[in-house]
Amino acid sequence: MLIKLFTFYIYLQSALCGCSSDKRNSDFERLRKNYKVSIERIGRLDDRIKESSGFAFATDTTYWSNPDSGIAPELYEFNLSGELLKTEKLDLPNTDWEDLAQSKTGELYIGDFGNNANLRRDLRIYKLHAGSLQIQDTIRFQFSDQQGFPPVRKNRHYDLEAFFHHNDSLYLFTKSRALKPLTKLYKLPASGTNHDLQPIEEMRLKSPVTAADIVANGSRFALLGYGRLYLFEQEGGQIGFEGRRYCLPVGRTGQAEAVLFLSPNQLLLSNEKGKLYLVTIEPK
Repeated sequence: MLIKLFTFYIYLQSALCGCSSDKRNSDFERLRKNYKVSIERIGRLDDRIKESSGFAFATDTTYWSNPDSGIAPELYEFNLSGELLKTEKLDLPNTDWEDLAQSKTGELYIGDFGNNANLRRDLRIYKLHAGSLQIQDTIRFQFSDQQGFPPVRKNRHYDLEAFFHHNDSLYLFTKSRALKPLTKLYKLPASGTNHDLQPIEEMRLKSPVTAADIVANGSRFALLGYGRLYLFEQEGGQIGFEGRRYCLPVGRTGQAEAVLFLSPNQLLLSNEKGKLYLVTIEPK
C-alpha cells in the first residue's frame, strides 16, 4: 500500500509540474520548441490484455505486449486498434515482468526485473527465439553499486522497468523510489549470466522511468515516465545522456507504462488502463 501511495504521489507531482524541473536540473529543452508534436488517442487494448507493461514488434503491423507481476506468463499480440489477435503462453516464471526489448533480428527479451522494494537478488532477463519464442538464454545480473537490500530511502534507485537492445547489448534505466529521483544507466551483455553491473551514468529526472525504446539506427532513444516523455539525441554510436535532450509533457496519457518507436518520428504509448496513444514528432 505504501508503494502504491508513493507512486501516486510521484505521478501527481510529475503530471502537474510540466518539464520545468527537468529543464532546471538536467538541461532538458522543450520538445515543442523545435518540433511539431501531436498526441492522439487511437484505441484501447482488449480487456484480456492484462496490465500491459512493455511493447515489441510481432509483425510489421502487429505488436507484442507483456503482463506485469502476478499474471500468467504470456505475451499478447495486438494491433493499433487494441484488438487481441493471439495469446502466447510461455513456460517461464513471472516474478515481476516489466518491459520488452528486441534485437534487429527479432529476438525478444523479457525483463523480469521489477524491484519495487529494492529487495530482489534474482534480477533476470529472458531471451526468446524470434520465430518460435522458445527460451534461448536467461541473463542474470546484479547492481554492484547497490548497498543494502533495501538501501536507505534516499538511495532507493534500483527498481527497474525500462530497457532496450542495441548493438548486442542491453541498456537498463532504473526507476527511482527516492523523493529526489534519478535514473541510472547500465550496460549489460545480451547473453551469459551473473553479470555484475557498474553504472555508466546517472541523471536527475523528475519522473521515475517506466519504459524505454530506441530507433533502429540508434540516433535517438526515449524514456517514458509519469506525465513525461524524454527524448535523447545520440551521435557517434555511444548510448548515453550527453547531447541534446528534450522533455514532452504527456500528462493526458495518465500513468504510462509502455513505449515503442513505430518510426523515428512516431511512438506508440499505453497507460495502466490500456489506452493507446500515438505521439508524432516532426521538425518545424
